[in-house]
Amino acid sequence: MSNHSNLFSVVPQSDYLRMPWKNGLGETLEIAVSRENDEVLYRVSQAAVVEDGAFSDFSGLHRTLVLLKGNGMLLSHKNAQKEYQHNLQQVLSVAHFAGGDSTYATLSNGAIEDLNIMVREGKVSSEVQAVFSPASRVITIDSRTLFTGFYANSDCELLVQSQAIQQSIAIPNQATVLLHQNSQITLQKGCGVFIVITANTIS
Repeated sequence: MSNHSNLFSVVPQSDYLRMPWKNGLGETLEIAVSRENDEVLYRVSQAAVVEDGAFSDFSGLHRTLVLLKGNGMLLSHKNAQKEYQHNLQQVLSVAHFAGGDSTYATLSNGAIEDLNIMVREGKVSSEVQAVFSPASRVITIDSRTLFTGFYANSDCELLVQSQAIQQSIAIPNQATVLLHQNSQITLQKGCGVFIVITANTIS
């Protein structure tokens, strides 16, 4: 992991934690996770889907899935109220669905890789933005911020600006930049996913 002051840190893919799937059909590379009383509050992870099949049950978690690589897949969802689908055919296509919904993945033509963001419903919210260069985003961090980062889906160049500090960083493919301070981030080369996870305000 490399750092520039307390502005950001870079986590290479080799530092991700390998975790077996609940259904035993594959493994996940865990990028970040937070738990409370043995429950997942949020998790950011990368995985490969190599065959058609049902997703694991993650009741109580809201899921956002981003297609990273491959020729696409169809997600078919079902719950007590409705049936619905997400047809992810383009790189960085995004799907939002409840982790407790019955979900079946049908691959279009071969294996895919995806980024998976899960947050505890009612307690935590996520904002996921898939971007191609050039793109900019203002990062605001406060007491409710739990995770702020950028996942590189190619070799990327980021410009990080915060007060008097301006730093250009090269991010290798599949690495994650963790952002620690209020800043403006400009993606100058490549593509990837901005992820902001916050605790919900209790009223």
